[in-house]
Parts: sequence; structure tokens; C-alpha cells
Amino acid sequence: MKTFKQYLTESEQTYSYKIKIAGGCSNDCIKEIEDKLGKYDIIKMSDPKTTPVVEDPLDFPGVKNMEVCIFEVELNYPASQVELVQMIEFCTRQPASNIKITSKAFADSWENNEGAEGEEGPLLEKDYPAETSDQKDAKDKYANPEKHIENPGDARFEVAGGTTPKAKTTNDAPMGDKSPVGSTANKKPDVKSSAR
Repeated sequence: MKTFKQYLTESEQTYSYKIKIAGGCSNDCIKEIEDKLGKYDIIKMSDPKTTPVVEDPLDFPGVKNMEVCIFEVELNYPASQVELVQMIEFCTRQPASNIKITSKAFADSWENNEGAEGEEGPLLEKDYPAETSDQKDAKDKYANPEKHIENPGDARFEVAGGTTPKAKTTNDAPMGDKSPVGSTANKKPDVKSSAR
């Protein structure tokens, strides 16, 4: 049987983030970010990579002619993206619109599907495919079920004990010739005086 400590070590989880900062980041700034991430028990931080200056950097709408600094961080404790953005905003003196943080798993899946072909188009704009013979048979059986009965003869079967008599319903009850409303007068109560 496993000990509690073994269960804890097996269930250990780390939190990885990919951080992009438009406008670049100095070495002092990277060192300050690494120090601030210490409170989340930083496991590792990759060396920052800087892209060349691009007119419209990816992931930063409205930002023009800037380089982008990209690095990855792995932490032992979870940190919300809002906390990380505020911390990096303080360290880099860049506005929050110039900082993009995503989980590493999401960033990797996005990069893996980046060159994939897109969908053909909306299904509503396409014509219906031609009917197959199985579909035509099923449609015909649904529209005319009496033609497709396997035993077209009388569908009555003899049952042990004979046939049961027809059940009586309220439709078989005798009908009266009086209306249920207003054909009989209600009996009025005799009122006695309360004075004695």
C-alpha cells in the first residue's frame, strides 16, 4: 500500500505559461521578473527570444512596429494570468495590451495546428448529398408501411383460451336526454329563524 507522501508526489502538478511582451525586455527586466516569480516557486524559466521588428506583431492588435520578447515559465504553484500580467506590467513598464500570457499547452496546440488546412465551409451552404438506395427504401417504408408487411394476410392470431370480449368504455355507456346543466332545479334549504 502506498504512503500518503507517495500519493502526494505522484499527484504533483506544475503550471507552465508562455509569455510574450511587445516592445522587448531588457536583461534587468527579465531578472526582476524571475525574482518576482519566486513566490510561485519557479522551477525553470527559458532564455528570452526576441523577434525582429514587425509592422503588425502576432497576438497584439493595435501595436505597430515592435519586437516581441518570448519566454516560457514553469511554476510549482498556480498563478492567475491577471496576477502575472500585473506583475510583468510593473517590471517592464509596458501597458497590459503589450503583454500576452497563455498556458503552454494551449500555445503548443495552436502552433501545431497553425499550418493545418481550414474547414471546407459552412454545411448550410452546401447542397444535400444524393440519396442512396438504402435511404430511398427507408423513406418508402416509412411513407407506406402497409406495403412492407412481411405477412400480408390477416394479422389475427389464435390465442389459447379464445378471444377476449371487447372492453366497455364510457362511449358505450347509455346517453341521457337531459342536459347536465340546468335540467334539474337545486333543492333549496329550509331556513329557520335564529330568534326564539
